[in-house]
Amino acid sequence: MHAEDSYWHPGEDGSLFDRLRRSLSLPALPPIASQILKMCRNDDTDIEKLADLMSQDPAVVARLLQIANSSYYGGARHTVTSIAQAITLLGMNAVSSLALSFCFYRLCQDMNHPEHVGMDHTMFWRRSIIASIAGRTLGHWCKLPDPELVFIGALLQDIGLLALNEVAPEVTRTLTMDAKDNHTQLQRLEKQYFGCDHAKMGSWIAESWKLPEEFQNAISASHQPELSHGRTEEEKTVIRCVALSGLLADLWCRHTETEEAVHEAADAAKEWLEFSADDVLAVIKQIPEGLSEIASFFQVHIGSTAEVERPLLVATTILSPILTTPETQPENA
Repeated sequence: MHAEDSYWHPGEDGSLFDRLRRSLSLPALPPIASQILKMCRNDDTDIEKLADLMSQDPAVVARLLQIANSSYYGGARHTVTSIAQAITLLGMNAVSSLALSFCFYRLCQDMNHPEHVGMDHTMFWRRSIIASIAGRTLGHWCKLPDPELVFIGALLQDIGLLALNEVAPEVTRTLTMDAKDNHTQLQRLEKQYFGCDHAKMGSWIAESWKLPEEFQNAISASHQPELSHGRTEEEKTVIRCVALSGLLADLWCRHTETEEAVHEAADAAKEWLEFSADDVLAVIKQIPEGLSEIASFFQVHIGSTAEVERPLLVATTILSPILTTPETQPENA
């Protein structure tokens, strides 16, 4: 198949997006994930009850205790041996976001059929994991009340790509290859050949799973955060952080275009969040710190030490001169 061939024919009845949705059978959201969402949105939720719920899933318990004892989430002076301890030490939002993300990961694995010759799922999760770390870092940098909201939004922002792959794996594979690791180009190709992009499909999936509106909005606007007009400033910031997280992840995913990815991320950070080059570089420097821990949490290989550190070196080379040019110095320097 060639990218010049459109999978969907204009003469068929119904919109392209509607036909895609009718063609897709989604796995159900696990009951434990739905219950965690409900309990976390209830200010009166008891820690012990939430811990009891999570403890019903041994795999979730194992992953949570692993990350609770890691350096990325602060570690602990004493070994964390229970979910209740993890919640007390790390906070309900952090533990809940990790439990939810693991549930989503297993759910999406159900959409990975061996007989499909579509996209590379390892590469998909590699980008998603890096974006989640970038999102959490941005959430803290922007002093959002709940950085974990950005963590999950960033992790799920490309979930629509799994749906497109489910419906038309051959086409998705071709478009992915034609995009050559350029996620923005992939989005353009999706619109051209499917009539919608993975952001729109992802938002629909989030709605189908009855995820909170914050996630639906962040996924929908992950390539166009300007669609956040009319929302509160906090909601806009969440959406922009999720969108920027994807561009920051591209530093580690656009292997032959790292320099271009740095410039695009820096420009977007300045436009969307009024970040200086100093801010961007500071955020980028924090991302590698959590990659090994979160990659282990999802059992996904991120890359060698050299591969993880190279984007940071490139970003430092590109952004550091910007900090030292006379015109960028503060007036009172």
